[in-house]
Amino acid sequence: MTQNEQSLLIVDDDPRFAETLALEFAERGWRVDRVADLDELRGLPPFPYKFASVDLRLRHQNGLDAIPLILERSPRTRIVVLTGYGSIATAVQAVKQGAFNYLTKPVHVDDLLAAFRSEPVPSQGAASEAGQTLARREREYIEWVLAECGGNISRAARQLGLHRQSLQRKLRKFTPRV
Repeated sequence: MTQNEQSLLIVDDDPRFAETLALEFAERGWRVDRVADLDELRGLPPFPYKFASVDLRLRHQNGLDAIPLILERSPRTRIVVLTGYGSIATAVQAVKQGAFNYLTKPVHVDDLLAAFRSEPVPSQGAASEAGQTLARREREYIEWVLAECGGNISRAARQLGLHRQSLQRKLRKFTPRV
C-alpha cells in the first residue's frame, strides 16, 4: 500500500473506542484522523482518505449522514459503518448511501482491515447470525418497516398492526439512553 492508501478517517463519538482504533492503525503505519460528529466532519478540508470508519450513532446524530459528506469530498473512500445496534434495515441503508461494508461492534482491527480489503470477516459470519435472539429480530423488522415508511411512525405502526404509542415505546426500548 502507498501512503495515500494507508489513510483512515474515524467518525466516532466514543473517545475511548476512537482513540484505541486510531492507535492500532497508527502502529501499523497508517495516517489516522478522527472526528466525533458531523459538524467536525464538515469542518475538515477536502481530504484524500482511502478508508473511513463511521459509527452509526453519533450522540444525537445519524452516522449514515456522514457517508454522503465523506463521499462528496473524497469519492473513492471505502467506508465501513460500525455499530453496536446492527440491523438489516440500517445495513441496507448504509450500502445504498455508498458504504462499502457494515460491521457490528465489538470489532477487531483485523476484521476492519478484512472489510476494507473485501475479504470475509470471520467474527461477523454465521456464528453471530445463529446467536440472534427473538428480540433482536423483532427490532430489526421494526427498524426495516420504519425505514420503508420513511421514518413515519404513524404509517409504520399501521403497517405493523400496532398502536402508535406502542411502537414508540418499543423504539424507546431499543434506543440506549445517552
